Amino acid sequence: MKKLLIFLFVVNLFAFDYFTIKKADEFYKNKQYLLAAEEYLKLNSQKALYNAANAYYKAGRYKKAIALYNKINKKDLQFQKYYNLGNAYALSGEYIKAIESYKKALKIKKDKDAEYNLKVIEKLLKKQKNKNKQNKNNKQNKKNTKNGNKKQNNKKQNKKNKQQNNKQNNQNKNQNKQNKKTDKKQNNSKDEKANKNKKPFNKKIEKKEFVKTKETNTSDIRMKFYEKQIKSLKFNTLLIPLKGNE
Repeated sequence: MKKLLIFLFVVNLFAFDYFTIKKADEFYKNKQYLLAAEEYLKLNSQKALYNAANAYYKAGRYKKAIALYNKINKKDLQFQKYYNLGNAYALSGEYIKAIESYKKALKIKKDKDAEYNLKVIEKLLKKQKNKNKQNKNNKQNKKNTKNGNKKQNNKKQNKKNKQQNNKQNNQNKNQNKQNKKTDKKQNNSKDEKANKNKKPFNKKIEKKEFVKTKETNTSDIRMKFYEKQIKSLKFNTLLIPLKGNE
């Protein structure tokens, strides 16, 4: 009975694998690569893993294909693994890894397709490096040109500002000169008016005042003198001495 159960289990297992492989192959044949990959992954074998990686590669899912190829360790599939890895890396734009994979494949055996692909990718890598270098140089030149234009514009702006400042300073100087002339004229006219309004000196009055001063207190004379000075000169400050500070 036990043997019978084992036999039935093995038969069912082979039947499952057989129908799964047949179904996966049918999907692959009809270019339904993602469905084919799902079916292949249901099987527990290195060959099925390799087929699933190929299905993902055909579907353009290069990262998934690369992940599965790297899991393959069966000796008989090593050349195919590295050759297909080279293709997947190349189509992903990872040229350095593609070159490494092709070189590993060629160490296992010589192959014209692998050699051709290796040369193509090496040329592409060289071209990419030159392009990156050129782009870097163009970017630097553009930056230098921009900085140069900026400096030139700043220089022009500074020159313009300097000219404007000089013009403004000249205008201010002229205005100051004009103001001084105006002030001088106004002061002269005030002096002329003051001289006209000034009474002629009278010796007799001065003698009388002098006589009076003798009769009055000295401090009163000083007070009157300062008051007269303030009125004639129109000072607003306190020039009159304080009482008690004689």
